[in-house]
Amino acid sequence: MVGGTSVTAVVSKVPQVVERPCRFPAAVEIELERRRRLLLGQVVGRVLDLDLAEHRAEVARASVERHVVPAYDTALVVGQLVRFPDLGAALRGIDRLLSPEGRVLLVEPTGRPGLAALLSASMWSAAPRLRGFHVARDVTAAMRTTSFSLDDIERFSMPTAVSPLRHGVEVHAVRPAVPAVAPAVPVEAGS
Repeated sequence: MVGGTSVTAVVSKVPQVVERPCRFPAAVEIELERRRRLLLGQVVGRVLDLDLAEHRAEVARASVERHVVPAYDTALVVGQLVRFPDLGAALRGIDRLLSPEGRVLLVEPTGRPGLAALLSASMWSAAPRLRGFHVARDVTAAMRTTSFSLDDIERFSMPTAVSPLRHGVEVHAVRPAVPAVAPAVPVEAGS
């Protein structure tokens, strides 16, 4: 009790990340790897690479912890957000782990609008290759809920029969520049 009032602490559970091997069809894997190699040339500073299981676990923890010390300058995310059941929480974790000047370089399969696309994605989610992974989500819209400004967006298609993996998006996001505030100039009395 605090001051005669009962206080209940709410402890958020760290989200589970799907850690089984993720094998997309060959055409999708080739395109994601090609784009990853290109993005590796753009990373700067300390890199939060979601290809690494320990970095995915760190993102999951940061999504629920209150006090997170930013430890990275660039987040490199290529085909890994499908492992997180809560896309918004994963992006929140990435957001919290990046420095104020941090940037995100992201390539992910992305959903298409419409009922037909939703039904197709639902059917494919039962396929052994995709079971447990979260595909066909609007990654671009989810990125807009973070503190990042989308600097560059490229939508692309991949040749595959697996419809939820046909469409992808590459996003480069940065934190908006904070305008410098000029110091206050004292006004002399009698002027």
